[in-house]
Amino acid sequence: MRENTKEKSGGVIKAAIYLLIVLVIAGTTVFLVMHFSKEDEPEITSSFISDKLEDASELTSARLTYNGLVRYSEGSIPFITKKEFSMIYRAEVKAGIDLSKVESRITDTQVKIMVPKIEILDISIDENSIQFYDEKFALFNWEKKEDLLETLESAKADVREHGDMERLIDNAKNQIQILLVGLFEDTIGERELVVEFL
Repeated sequence: MRENTKEKSGGVIKAAIYLLIVLVIAGTTVFLVMHFSKEDEPEITSSFISDKLEDASELTSARLTYNGLVRYSEGSIPFITKKEFSMIYRAEVKAGIDLSKVESRITDTQVKIMVPKIEILDISIDENSIQFYDEKFALFNWEKKEDLLETLESAKADVREHGDMERLIDNAKNQIQILLVGLFEDTIGERELVVEFL
């Protein structure tokens, strides 16, 4: 009976030792994996921020589609020198920033990203959308290519004057804010991220 009790207690001790060895090995393995796989936090500097932004020189952050009408008239004598036509068109306006002009200030508690003024980066007229009507030709004053180029420039001026540029710029600011927060928030540690539009 005593031998059975001794054998049982010896077996329990051996099992406890094996379990203890397995736990120590598992704990050491977990510690080593966590220690060596843990990435060092990058040092946050202005060049770190510039490097993250350098891949794109321009950032288009908002678009606006505009449908417009332009009336064109040149010359003074009907049918001889005076030509007229109206053109309806569709344009796409892109607003954004030049990323090379983004600046940053870094302190122990804050990362401040200063974004330059939002600009209209491009106004493109969709040539497939152009329709002419009310055309009045002039016998001695008709150069179609030159007139079309002048009309396209007039259309771009029309977009700048009558398009909802204020809303476009507000949308661009919102998108840039979202993008910069998404890009930097997880990389700056405990610092506060501030995006300031100049």
